[in-house]
Amino acid sequence: EEEILDVIRNMQIQNVTLTGGEPLLQPEIKALLERLAAEPDLHVEIETNGSVDLTPFTEIPNGPSFTMDYKLPGSGMEAQMRTKNFALLGADDTVKFVVKDYTDLCRARDVIREYDLTEKCHVYLSPVYGQIELEDIVNFMKDNRMNDVNMQLQMHKIIWDSEMRGV
Repeated sequence: EEEILDVIRNMQIQNVTLTGGEPLLQPEIKALLERLAAEPDLHVEIETNGSVDLTPFTEIPNGPSFTMDYKLPGSGMEAQMRTKNFALLGADDTVKFVVKDYTDLCRARDVIREYDLTEKCHVYLSPVYGQIELEDIVNFMKDNRMNDVNMQLQMHKIIWDSEMRGV
């Protein structure tokens, strides 16, 4: 832990993102976040899958911001989503909806409206690569006046072969 903090300080790193799998399920994650929060010039972001209660992590002074995925029907995981987390999100946080098809777009729209997400945090729609046309997402956003919602693309899948790893 101290080695990581030394690297952060020596390299003057200002932003750290914890991701991969579900970081909030890792043992000692709260202790790590508390230690990172003690670094006044460091911003920590957690990318979470939306199934873990965020409450313990929102209680950390100078704690992390969250990018929370909301799994839509096309993922088969929507029942695992913890919508109570939406009440804990603020202006520095993000909810990301990965959309596969029109059904997912409609559900994302409904969740965004039901929980008034654009008034609380950043909101993104992101396509499942190769499953939905980008133009269809944009037209849906226009037709539904989703002015405060952003579209996020996986640039590495557009620039390089979508199967390429390590880019």
